[in-house]
Amino acid sequence: MENNVTGQSSETEGRAKFSRRGFVEGMALTALGLASATSISLVGCSSEAAHGSALYEKGTYASKQKTPYATVEITCTFDEASLTKVSYQVLSSSEMDYFPVYASAIDDYCAAIVENGKTSEVDAVTGATFCSSAINDGVDACMLQALGMADVAAAQEPNPQNDGFDTFEGDCEEVFSPIKLGTMELPNRIIKSAGSSPWADSNNDKITVSTELYGSMAENGVPLIILAGGALSNTGILPESLDKIKGTVDEALGLVSPLVEAVHNADSKIGFQMCFGGAAPTVPDSVINDTPIEELDQFIESVGISAERGKTAGFDCIEIKGASADGLNGFLTRRINKREDEYGPQSIENRTRLFCRMIEKVKEVNGDDFPVGALINGIEENDASLGDDAQFISNEEAKEIAKALVAAGADWIQVRVGAKAQEMNIWAPDVQHIAPKADGLTGFGTTFNYSSHFGGLVDGSRSGFASFLPLVAAIKEAVDVPVGCAACMDLRMGPDYLNEALKQGQIDLAFMNRPLNCDPGLVKKMQEGRREDVRPCMKCMHCHDSIGTNRAVPSSCRMNASSFNSLTETMPEGMTPSPVATKRNIMVIGAGPAGMEAARVAAERGHSVTIYDSETKLGGLLHFARGVKGNHERFDDYIAYITAQLESNGVDVQLSKKVDAAFVKEQAPDAVVVAVGGARESRFSGANVFSPKEAFSPTALGERVVVLGASVQAVDFTAFLLAQGKTVTIVNPNGVEAVDKGQSGWFRTYMLPYLYAEGVKIWNESVVESVDDAGVTITTDAGLEKTIPCDSVVEFHDMIPNLSLADELEAAGIEVHAVGDCAEPYNIQKAVLAGNLCARAL
Repeated sequence: MENNVTGQSSETEGRAKFSRRGFVEGMALTALGLASATSISLVGCSSEAAHGSALYEKGTYASKQKTPYATVEITCTFDEASLTKVSYQVLSSSEMDYFPVYASAIDDYCAAIVENGKTSEVDAVTGATFCSSAINDGVDACMLQALGMADVAAAQEPNPQNDGFDTFEGDCEEVFSPIKLGTMELPNRIIKSAGSSPWADSNNDKITVSTELYGSMAENGVPLIILAGGALSNTGILPESLDKIKGTVDEALGLVSPLVEAVHNADSKIGFQMCFGGAAPTVPDSVINDTPIEELDQFIESVGISAERGKTAGFDCIEIKGASADGLNGFLTRRINKREDEYGPQSIENRTRLFCRMIEKVKEVNGDDFPVGALINGIEENDASLGDDAQFISNEEAKEIAKALVAAGADWIQVRVGAKAQEMNIWAPDVQHIAPKADGLTGFGTTFNYSSHFGGLVDGSRSGFASFLPLVAAIKEAVDVPVGCAACMDLRMGPDYLNEALKQGQIDLAFMNRPLNCDPGLVKKMQEGRREDVRPCMKCMHCHDSIGTNRAVPSSCRMNASSFNSLTETMPEGMTPSPVATKRNIMVIGAGPAGMEAARVAAERGHSVTIYDSETKLGGLLHFARGVKGNHERFDDYIAYITAQLESNGVDVQLSKKVDAAFVKEQAPDAVVVAVGGARESRFSGANVFSPKEAFSPTALGERVVVLGASVQAVDFTAFLLAQGKTVTIVNPNGVEAVDKGQSGWFRTYMLPYLYAEGVKIWNESVVESVDDAGVTITTDAGLEKTIPCDSVVEFHDMIPNLSLADELEAAGIEVHAVGDCAEPYNIQKAVLAGNLCARAL
């Protein structure tokens, strides 16, 4: 869609209007203020005078802008004195995009901007706030270019984001081409990284779970699976567990035989990761600096025993981890290594000595043809204190380290970055993009600048996807073995992009973890061109809630209910739901996450399923979440996936249909799943009091907003308001532990410092006494009364159960199951799990 409007500038003077992160405040306002004033002085002058005092560089300029639902390119044409033409083209959109709905009004809006000569003092299109803002910001950006201030325009966003990386128009020929790692040949380039350990089953056994999970990955085309230490912690294979086995060594090694056989029976390979100092993310510096040489010698002998046992058990390779902030990395970095012997920091040879000895020992006991990989930091950065990175590993050092490891026998190199404090910055850079228009979060309230931090070798322009490709390309310059990386290398998300990177030789291997845990069948489905059947990883980080965050919250997966539940007491039957013995007619009321999952699984099991919703589309509150959070968490992919699954499983989808008890009785289903969502209370009234839905039009709120409530929805909405330039205060009636309740632990770790750094004040354990035109009066946790001046108040109180329909149906003797927020309001992950378990029990 392309729209064009032309006209002449007017004599109206005023200050240009900007989005919060639209421009560098002082310089941009000065520049556009000058443009307005100069335009006035040129009106009425002779053409010769105007030409001699040209304000704009005559020409046409373009700027790409985003709304929560669309990407649009705004094009502006200038003569030497004025803005003469504004056009826009929608490059991508979703079904919630208002550009086509309000096309005529937006055309008039563009005409008004042209007539006015600038964006200030032009009323936005009512009902299309995001579209208006995108046009505004695009025109302002074009004006800066025409003023010869392209450097200011470029500085408007230190970490600009790009679209177009998620296409799937080819066949991924390079992804599915073979490669050799030493003597081991793989049929494609996808490797399951040792990114996390599986959960334990109801008998506290991880091998049974691993056999099911990794066996499924192997059957679906993952050619090499590398295990993290946790899966093998009780088998006597890892160096740190050689003396912690029960029974004989042969009995211990026999424990892993079902897992190894399952992978081998699928014609795939299996390996495990080996560390120094154990599998913990960090070890004390004293372990690196004070361990005597004789103990290091003993450790090398343990490496040999471990490697020999691994080969005996049937493992095909070993990867040695000297990355992140692990123990072995401590020898590599001068920041930690203060030894004064041959393992000290005086040379690359000394720093890599222990690592090289480990590689050489594995080769010595298992043969030169036994494949060994090395995982290293390709560069390091001080995330806790940006710029203070003296003696952190540089890329030049990393290249020399890689050379030394290859010389010692490494058959491949896996690369990641190193950071001092936040583990997610090391291998999950997508977490740096969780807040809208705040890309580059460090977890400390500061922001990475991808053009300079990490040596400019982290490409943060795709919301975290494939961020480490420039780093891999740099290491490849130094070695002649395959090099790859993990870190949001999601084949479903960006298949064409990864394929092109392989084709161009930027990378040789794509290591994946979270996407494969989310859908073990990912590789086969993509190879068959069935992207719509791949369960999309939403990068929500619930899968790492209990890993490295010191939280008592169990890990989970938002999209895959069997993850962390299969073979446990929660889901004893395993990953795959059992087929039904008797087909039943199931009615699902509500097409949000819980209802859609219940309908999908019930139909997959063989029931006849009809799902109803009063809205015009599937998704429930997912569309609201998409608008608030943007597309970082891939809500569009979620809806596309579940829509395809409902269709392929024969679910009858009935939209725009409000269901009551009378209709249910008329239909006479065998069972009803009620998933109508939670209820939202309103406790206050007034012209300045808004519900969440009403508050979704930011221009109506004014500049100062008080949010009542502090759950995940309230916090995400606060971040959304910050992106719109608002000043926000949160009033939380509960303790600090309730702030961002329902969010994944790692998201909370990054989000809250960001909010605090942006000036958000959270009043915990505070009671709202009154709301009036002046603001919100509260009693604080100190027992003092305080009035918070504001323009508007948004009621984001915790949702409450909504069981009236379920209760009415149950009273009528109908089999009814309430799931999701209507039964227990919490978050998407809990809703999906509840829907899945309900459908398994029908």
